[in-house]
Amino acid sequence: MTTELSPKAKVNLQRNAQLRQKESKFIKLQAGEKRNLQFDAEKIDPPKEEEFNGKKSQRIPYIVRDLDNGGQEKYLVVSKGTSEVIDTYLMEGRNSLKIQRFGLGIDTRYHITSAKAKPTSLFFVLDTAKLC
Repeated sequence: MTTELSPKAKVNLQRNAQLRQKESKFIKLQAGEKRNLQFDAEKIDPPKEEEFNGKKSQRIPYIVRDLDNGGQEKYLVVSKGTSEVIDTYLMEGRNSLKIQRFGLGIDTRYHITSAKAKPTSLFFVLDTAKLC
């Protein structure tokens, strides 16, 4: 039997989750969650081999600033594929990235975009009346 949580219970559980997340040295995104992170290419630890679903794989730990939570420095550990996307942005000089997680377990995917998009074009409005 399940019961629906009261608003107060939901607030309490959310507070507990935020406290655990704040005290953790790792960033762990939930499905659908977005975060704005600031990367520093000089703060990338060497790849580590970890076991995931019974298979060994390399994971790359980035030390990032969590811009959504007071700029705390934390670890973001990602796969080689996700690291390739992050590194592409860093090579372009874009170090503030928005990361969103989709899926769970082996179906997890990350959508990564530049948090501070560079303008692609500029528009100027001329006041021709003042040119005469």
